[in-house]
Amino acid sequence: MKYKLGAPLRNIRNSRNQTIKEVASKAGVSSSLLSQIERNRISPSLDTLFQILEVYGVAPNKFFKDYEVSSRVEIIKNNKRQAYERKGFKYEKLCGVSQVKGKYSFNAFFMELAPGNERGNFEDGHIGRELGIVVAGKAQLIYGEDTYELSRGDSVSFFSQIPHVLRNNSREVFQAYWIVTPADGEDYFGDKT
Repeated sequence: MKYKLGAPLRNIRNSRNQTIKEVASKAGVSSSLLSQIERNRISPSLDTLFQILEVYGVAPNKFFKDYEVSSRVEIIKNNKRQAYERKGFKYEKLCGVSQVKGKYSFNAFFMELAPGNERGNFEDGHIGRELGIVVAGKAQLIYGEDTYELSRGDSVSFFSQIPHVLRNNSREVFQAYWIVTPADGEDYFGDKT
């Protein structure tokens, strides 16, 4: 088997806290078949794969983005970065288009959070991991039920599945480099305002 689909399918199922039996029933396949697919014992037909992806709510193009084989070096010049400004929040994309696709994708940003503002979601997290490196200012990371103080020179990393919010309670602008993986097109910094 050149392309092993089992692990990605199992990871999606586990991230949704579903059992093989639940998914198999919704997809109209046997639990045994789904188990064999997840263990790479057999390859699913396209119909079966699409039925499973439909249960997960994952579009086929998103699922198959990890199987791209092209690669290139991309340089983003300082004055050519895509910049986004929102109410009390600004970020600049640091990585090229090819880095936000594929199995080992990531998004990297330089971000600024104005005093009295926050970004994130108290109700929901997302799949992946994050790494932040603080270059100026102070902020709080509210991660689930816990609160962490961040200041210049600190780095922070965490699993993104836990709801999290970055809040600037100080009187100065908070600045950090932020990396999120995997990059799946999700806007990690909240709705545009």
